[in-house]
Amino acid sequence: MPSNRNGFSEISDYLGNLSRVDPKKISLESLEDAANFYLKQLLPNIPKSLLKKKHMNEQIKVVVENDQVKVQFEETAFYWRFAENGTTKQRAQHFASGTYEQNKEKIEEIMTRKILSLWRG
Repeated sequence: MPSNRNGFSEISDYLGNLSRVDPKKISLESLEDAANFYLKQLLPNIPKSLLKKKHMNEQIKVVVENDQVKVQFEETAFYWRFAENGTTKQRAQHFASGTYEQNKEKIEEIMTRKILSLWRG
């Protein structure tokens, strides 16, 4: 019986395994992992209010809905942008964008890790 030395059968098996994986599930899991990492890094950087109210760091969470993964504030969603971008009476603190920029490479690595490991086999 002749041996198949052209590699076609190996690549055929490999591609067959890849086609059985749900790419939407893998990408959502990767995005959720990255969002959870970002949230963990963001929590210590969120400024606290001097008022005796709920603070923003107590109202932030990762939400997965439909095909999207979001890091969002709950009741303070309207106010976080004032601390982030500043106002005429308050200087900008850039806690969200600064945290992202500091951890950008790690977040990108988390988002692509599962997908690349799937493609490598």
